[in-house]
Amino acid sequence: MNPIPYSADIECPADDEAQTIEALIEQSEKLRRLVTDEDGHQMRTSHAKATGYLTGELEIASDLPPELAQGIAAQPGRYEVLVRFAQGPGELLPDKISTHRGMALKILDVKGERIADSREQSTQDFVLEPGPAFIHSTPKTFLADFKMGVSNAPKMPMFFKSAVSDIARGTNAVIGNSSKILSFLGHPSLHPLAENYFSQVPLRWGANVAKVAFAVSEETLAAIGDKKIDASDDPNAFRHAMCDFFRDHGATFYLCVQLCTDLDAMPIEDASVEWPQDKSAYRPVAKLTLPPQDAYSEQRRQLFDERLAFQPNNSLEQHRPLGGIMRARLAVYPAMTELRMGDRRIEPHSIAEVLPDTRVEAR
Repeated sequence: MNPIPYSADIECPADDEAQTIEALIEQSEKLRRLVTDEDGHQMRTSHAKATGYLTGELEIASDLPPELAQGIAAQPGRYEVLVRFAQGPGELLPDKISTHRGMALKILDVKGERIADSREQSTQDFVLEPGPAFIHSTPKTFLADFKMGVSNAPKMPMFFKSAVSDIARGTNAVIGNSSKILSFLGHPSLHPLAENYFSQVPLRWGANVAKVAFAVSEETLAAIGDKKIDASDDPNAFRHAMCDFFRDHGATFYLCVQLCTDLDAMPIEDASVEWPQDKSAYRPVAKLTLPPQDAYSEQRRQLFDERLAFQPNNSLEQHRPLGGIMRARLAVYPAMTELRMGDRRIEPHSIAEVLPDTRVEAR
């Protein structure tokens, strides 16, 4: 295996990309206003509804091969982490409308040169979703569907959203969960811990280029037991499942890296292409441990939702986000964060700084 080395010219922005990104910011702001008017509260324009707020530790493996021992994995060690699990939409929907979902990590007290778009100097964020490829190929194709969603989705009655989710989920199950668009609209009603989460789009892995994933451990899957959740009568079923699990159990994931070895089969600018694992498999570089804890409390909600921003701009240069979708995020995420949080946003250096008592909190 010969990893493709990173160089600045590996990216090829479209001539009109700047205009596309400006339009994405405009549509995101429109969605933010619509949802705020509806719910009376500022919230994220995507992944608004959290299902779990976790603290834990990321342990970098020792004796990694040189191509993997890059960036945060260059040396064995341990990092504190803050992890947020959430549903995908930018509005608070009942869980029976099971759409795409996400897992966002903030790795604390990370040393090294930052990307130019990074406002702070201490964290490395990874924003992930189920599925190894993004639903859209470029910012322009994403903009077309996003505009349609902003114009129609907030106005749709709840019963219609529920019907769309049910149809998409049922159809995808029949064809084997192979459709990105159907999974996006009607994701299987699985326990939030019962699947793997992917960056979907590429980034630097030190001297190389890669996609990353957090793969759930077999031990965690065994502890979950029945992975399916019946959310028909519980609008917060996923959150309750997380709280029930972490009351008595811990969870583990493995940070895995898929190095780019063929730019034709593993493109940088087309985020919709799943990189073939027969050309380059996902390989573990670190273990994420989330011990038993209170997965959802008011103290944690105020911290994670009112003061923390999980975004690709919080990055070392060694993990620079790559490709058009990521370049768009580098502009859209901070613009929306500034409108939502302003000066309330923080970037902590340790868990103790923001959650002095990380024991299970009183319920």
